[in-house]
Amino acid sequence: MSRRESFAVQLDNHRRTSQRRGSTYAQRLSLADAVGTATDEVTAPFTSTFAPGEMRQLALVAHNHMKPAMKQFIETYSEILKKFRITGTQTTMKMCKSMWGEDDPSIHYGLTCTSGPLGGDAQIAALMCVEDLGGIIFFVDPLSAHPHQADIDSLLRLANCGNIIVCPNPASASSMMHTLRCALLKGDSARGMIPSFFETLESPAVEEYKHQQAVALANVIKGNSPSAPAPQAAEPPKEVGKSVSFGTEKSVSFGEPAPVEEEKKKKEVADISQTTIDRALMGQSMMFSNARLQALLNNDSDDDDSDDDSDDTGEVVAVPTAKVSKGLFGIKTKTATKSKTRMNMKKLGKSVRKMIIKD
Repeated sequence: MSRRESFAVQLDNHRRTSQRRGSTYAQRLSLADAVGTATDEVTAPFTSTFAPGEMRQLALVAHNHMKPAMKQFIETYSEILKKFRITGTQTTMKMCKSMWGEDDPSIHYGLTCTSGPLGGDAQIAALMCVEDLGGIIFFVDPLSAHPHQADIDSLLRLANCGNIIVCPNPASASSMMHTLRCALLKGDSARGMIPSFFETLESPAVEEYKHQQAVALANVIKGNSPSAPAPQAAEPPKEVGKSVSFGTEKSVSFGEPAPVEEEKKKKEVADISQTTIDRALMGQSMMFSNARLQALLNNDSDDDDSDDDSDDTGEVVAVPTAKVSKGLFGIKTKTATKSKTRMNMKKLGKSVRKMIIKD
C-alpha cells in the first residue's frame, strides 16, 4: 500500500468513526440552531463592571474581501464591542460610527488609523509599543496578495511578542466574545481572563532575548565582540618532546621552536592570489593592508628594474592608504627628481608574481 493510499484509508476510517460530524442536513441545521442560541445569549444587553477608559483598546481590522464579514460581526456583537475603546483602520472605524453614531457619550472611540497599505497596520502596532492595545480582531484574507504584507507580518509578530489576544478569523472572534462578556460581567475577579487589557505581557521567548542582549552589551563594554563566547578555561601546556601542530605551520617535534614569524610573513604575501592581482590590474578597486602593500613595495625595490621605464625608478616614501580604489590603488609616490609620479601597474603586478613564485 502506497503512502497516499494509506493516508486515504486513515482519512476514510476517521470519517466513519467520527460521531459529531454533521453529515446530514438535519444535523447541520441542529448545529446552526445551537450557534444561534449561544449568540443570542452573549449579545443580550448587560452592564459592564469596567469603564472603557479602564481597559486598553481593542483593534478591529479586516482585508477588503473580509469587510462584509467584519460588518456582520460588528452588527452581531455591538453590545460587547461598545464596552471597549475601539480602534482600527479607516474603513472599519467608519462602519462602527455609522452603526453606533458619533454623539453617544457612552461610546468611547479610540484612535482612527489610516488604511492598511498606507500604514494603518503599523499605527496599530505602535499602540502595542506604547502599551495601549489589549487585543486584535483581524479578519485576514488568506487568498489574496497584499502590498503591505510586511506591515501585516510586523503587526502579528509584535502581537505575539506582547502576548496579546489575536483573533484572525470570524470563528475565533465569535468564541472570544463569550470570554469578553464573562470578564466584563464578573469584574476585578475576572481580570485574569483577559489580562492583556490590563497589564503588559510578553512572550516567553522575550526573556531569553533580553538575556542575550545583556550579554552582548557586556561584551561591548569590555571591548570584546558583541557575539564573543564566554571565556573558557585555559588548556594545559603541551608536553615537550611530542609533536605540536600550529595549524598552517609544520609540526615540530622534540620541543623545538617553530619558525612562526617567518611563516607568517610568507603567508601575508601568498594570501594575495593570482586572481586578485589580475582583478586589480584590470582597474577594479582592491583592499590592501598597510603591511601587505609595504611588503610589496619594499620587495619591488630589490628586484631588477631593467624592464621598467626610467621615469618610475624613484623611491616610495609615502605610506599607502588602507583602502585603495582611485588611480593605481590611490598610492601617492615621491621621487628625488619629480614631486609626483605614478607607479607602473605592470611593475607592481610583476613584483607580486615574483614574490609568490619565490614562496
